[in-house]
Amino acid sequence: MHFSLQLTMLFAVSTLAILPNPTAIEALKLTQEEGMELSELRETVEEIEMVDGHCHNLVEFDSNSITGGFVQAFTVGAFADADAIAFAQTSLSFKKGLRDVAELYGTEVSLQGVEEYRRVSGLQSITSTCLKAAKISAILIDDGIQMDKKNEIEWHKNFIPFAGRILRTERVAEQILEQGLSNGSSWTIDSFTEAYVSKLRSVAKEIYALKSIVAYYGGLEINLNVTKTEAEESLRQVLINATKPIYILHHRNLVDYLFLQSLEIALSYDLPMQIHTGFGDRLLDLRKSNPLHFRSVLEDQRYSKCRFVFLHASHPFSKEASYLASVYSQVYLDFGLAIPKLSMHGMISAVKDLLTLAPIHKVMFSTDAYTFPETFYLGAKNSREVVFSVLRDAYIDGELLISEAVEAAKDILARNAIRFYKISSSNITVP
Repeated sequence: MHFSLQLTMLFAVSTLAILPNPTAIEALKLTQEEGMELSELRETVEEIEMVDGHCHNLVEFDSNSITGGFVQAFTVGAFADADAIAFAQTSLSFKKGLRDVAELYGTEVSLQGVEEYRRVSGLQSITSTCLKAAKISAILIDDGIQMDKKNEIEWHKNFIPFAGRILRTERVAEQILEQGLSNGSSWTIDSFTEAYVSKLRSVAKEIYALKSIVAYYGGLEINLNVTKTEAEESLRQVLINATKPIYILHHRNLVDYLFLQSLEIALSYDLPMQIHTGFGDRLLDLRKSNPLHFRSVLEDQRYSKCRFVFLHASHPFSKEASYLASVYSQVYLDFGLAIPKLSMHGMISAVKDLLTLAPIHKVMFSTDAYTFPETFYLGAKNSREVVFSVLRDAYIDGELLISEAVEAAKDILARNAIRFYKISSSNITVP
């Protein structure tokens, strides 16, 4: 073909491409309208005061529980060995998190720059900065992790409008065993159970939930038929050559027996039971923390009215958790720890997986923050980004109207937790 003819044809095609096209104009107009509507969703997500349904205590800078410096904030679990901490610096969550924290503090984007700012500013100052930027109006603290120089729940109230307590049941049992009987005699299963149940009852009206880490103590498959005799033998094994601190970690019959006692208390006082599911630190056998193993409890009519919340998005079993929340009325979901520990793709995928089947009213935000104030900020910041992304896609896909997406954001980030944990509106502002 002659070159001049080629040029003429190219010009003609180009002209057609730029001429006003009614379909193209309508598409552009729709995109602009969508953008205006999405701005309402973005504003809601960015401005809402969030309710953190599961987190842990902050500790002093010189706590012996901090063994790896600020990098430890990016590991999974409150404790990690030196090698795991060193490798964490090459994770995607660390690289993004470090930039986010450096931007918040106005420092150079380097570990050294952030650590120096923390050292100069002090714990009180950075806690105030992080929690103010996080825009969290309420936190519920599981104070059952043993950490050196741990600040009590009351201390956290200096920085947040409301702070409530979550009671970790396994730690209660271990503390009772450590204290021993006042008359110096040995525990029996009856005396120990009585002390355990009495302790739970004594604080039941002061807490917002019970919590079990039974997944760490052998997995989520509970023996519903464990006998008192089996539990007593298990208790005897615990007490043989016991030294403080006492752990019931490897004594499964006792763990299951006490877990069932805890469920009775939860039912009596209408307290939710938080359940660790999915990933955690190296003490956890991930294969046994799939929430599908919990099915026997969910099927037992004795516990059909007990409200369970599966923590950590059950990652990597988020789809399984979503299924369980869709078929069991008593199952709710919380995505703390998965956000912000996973990559951005991982965080978005986890929340999308939870919403694959689970009702929106059953999915809740938390930070699972611990030790470092920055974990509150990163949990909140990433949750806002992820929830916006997920709900935006649901709107674009035609699953939600923009008004429904806005309401869903309010539910996931605050209102679901307020309802689920029965947090009084006199303590916080309900969105």
